[in-house]
Amino acid sequence: MSPEMFFIFVCSVLGLIAHGSRKKAWLAWIIRGFIFIFAGAYVLYNLVPSPQETEYTRTVNLVVSILLFLILLRPFRLLLSKILTVLDGFVSLRALTGPLRHKMTLGASLVAQKIYQEDSIPHMNGLFCFIVCFGFYIANANLSTSGFAIPGIPLPMPITLQQLFEYNGLGLITVSAFGCGLLVSRKFKQTFVERLGWQKPSLKHLALGIGLILFSFFYDWVWSLFTHSTGQGMAGQISAYNAGAFHAENLGSAALLAIATALCAGIGEETLIRGAFQPVIGILPAAFLHGVMHGQFAQAPILIVQVALWSCCMGIARRFTNTTTTIIGHAGYNLCTTFLFAFNP
Repeated sequence: MSPEMFFIFVCSVLGLIAHGSRKKAWLAWIIRGFIFIFAGAYVLYNLVPSPQETEYTRTVNLVVSILLFLILLRPFRLLLSKILTVLDGFVSLRALTGPLRHKMTLGASLVAQKIYQEDSIPHMNGLFCFIVCFGFYIANANLSTSGFAIPGIPLPMPITLQQLFEYNGLGLITVSAFGCGLLVSRKFKQTFVERLGWQKPSLKHLALGIGLILFSFFYDWVWSLFTHSTGQGMAGQISAYNAGAFHAENLGSAALLAIATALCAGIGEETLIRGAFQPVIGILPAAFLHGVMHGQFAQAPILIVQVALWSCCMGIARRFTNTTTTIIGHAGYNLCTTFLFAFNP
């Protein structure tokens, strides 16, 4: 089992336990105890110097440890909820739609939708998973000045159908569903339709999904102009990486790889980021998690920012529609770009 799949397994089990605490209160102490032990292990890990670690990595790990201890304290979770609520009020455009559409004051608009329930054990578990995942990817990213000045992308490794199905598809959907209480506090329809946003798309949603595909191409083009103007050669690096990562022998295998990438990555990532995390921590934190999860850009932080800002736009679209709409946009964009890179005669 790969480290990623093991982490998904652990988070899935913790999600089921967290939702079980709604019926059996003592289960909440398992979640609290696990977080406390994990945070303590992180501290001990930092106390042992390693030649492979940099000062930056140790600092990130220390911050992760502190945050994990802090989320066990209700006053901190309450403060975090207030901060995330106001932040999401701006990012989600409620600061505009509230006064203009609903005749609300600016203050009321910002706090109209509460983000993060400080007394919810499932939300505490979700925050734990977010912090650990975000911290892991940030610790392996080069966010220094040199990372932005001289970005680099590693040599590509061909992506297999098995990897797409196990991790991007089944793995991300499973951890999202169990993290939202599937079979414990919610039934299938409650989990996938009501909580994760897998709603039947209307013609309007289909049109908006297609619009998101076109927007994604436009956004990618505009960003490529920006990175090209910096003289860093990012366009060539990205093209070379994608051509190697999405490699196919013929038209049929290229089409199969494109469809698999569209379905697995598009559905899996949108379900996790937009469906599971966004209602808990808000649009912006979820979007930046989406950005750092693209580990191939660890040495090119400008591309992490690119993905995060695009993901933020998708999050705003999710706020006004549903996850199905953003899945259409994400999967459609992946389908087109993957096929173009894979089938390159």
